[in-house]
Amino acid sequence: MIHAVVRSGGVQLTDPLPKEWIEGQAVSIEAIDPNEASDDQIRDDFAMLQELCSTSDPDDEAALEIALRIADESAKDSVRRQMGLNW
Repeated sequence: MIHAVVRSGGVQLTDPLPKEWIEGQAVSIEAIDPNEASDDQIRDDFAMLQELCSTSDPDDEAALEIALRIADESAKDSVRRQMGLNW
């Protein structure tokens, strides 16, 4: 995917054109929703996450799992109390 921005009524590229594109070749341009991640960004984020997870300490993962379970139960208990559903 080639990225560009609208400037002064035109389109300015922010990425180089692929070498296989030839002079006169038709291309299409579509607007990007600024609140939506691009496929490239999602791919980059997952690659970074994979790298971080591949070097994680198993003891840290176990501690995180326990902390998440405790937080989940605490949140559920709090909602039950707020709704008057103390069991």
